[in-house]
Parts: sequence; structure tokens; C-alpha cells
Amino acid sequence: MLDSLKKRPGSLRWAPRQKFGATEQGRAALAAYEEAISQYQARVQKDRQELERLQTAWAETHRVTPLDAAILAEFAVKDRLPREVQSSLDSCGTTLREVQAAVDRLYTAGLLAASGGGAPLPAMGGAGDVIDDEL
Repeated sequence: MLDSLKKRPGSLRWAPRQKFGATEQGRAALAAYEEAISQYQARVQKDRQELERLQTAWAETHRVTPLDAAILAEFAVKDRLPREVQSSLDSCGTTLREVQAAVDRLYTAGLLAASGGGAPLPAMGGAGDVIDDEL
């Protein structure tokens, strides 16, 4: 149980209750993702593998994972805490740890920004740092 509360090695540290929002680049990336999905849905013949290829291609273009598109979409609505996004995606089985990992990837890719011009905090003790539940 305690291992699940530890930060991933190399994860970014953020101020408690730091909110995030999609950048213009993030909004453009999300629009491209939504357009690709709309084109897929408009097809008569739908192949699940083709959908997964579209999602993977989008993710690789932005150096993120396919799940990050759903998380980015939540941050595009308004600036939010990772906990709020996790709550919104809870019915999908998305965990706070997954949202926090996505925040790091999306921030690093330039698709997400910390509200108020915030930036990651300097690294502290290491891989055993406990996840801040209030992020």
C-alpha cells in the first residue's frame, strides 16, 4: 500500500494544490486528436485496431501516452487540480497516480501549463517522496 503512495522515479514535484490548464499548443493538439477521432467515427467500416493506431500516432507525435488525450481534455475545460481531473475520470478507472504521471508528460511536452506561471519545485529526497494527495 505504501509503495502506491510513492512518487515515480523522475517525477516532477509541484506546489500543493497547483492547478494546471491546457496551453495553446495543448488545445491545438487536442483539436487534432478530436478531428482524427471524428474522421474515424464517420467511416462506415470501423476497425478497433485503426482507432488504436490513430490514438498511438497522436500520442507519439506529442511524446505522451494515448490516455493523456482524455486527461488533457479535462484540463482544457478550465484550470484544475489533478485530483479534480481524477474525480472526473474515476468512472473510467483512472487513478490519481495516472493523472499525476500524465501531468508530468503533458507539461514536459508543452501541452499543459501550471496556472499562475508555476513551475516544478526542485527535487528533494528522491524516489521515496510521498505523492501529495492535494495536487
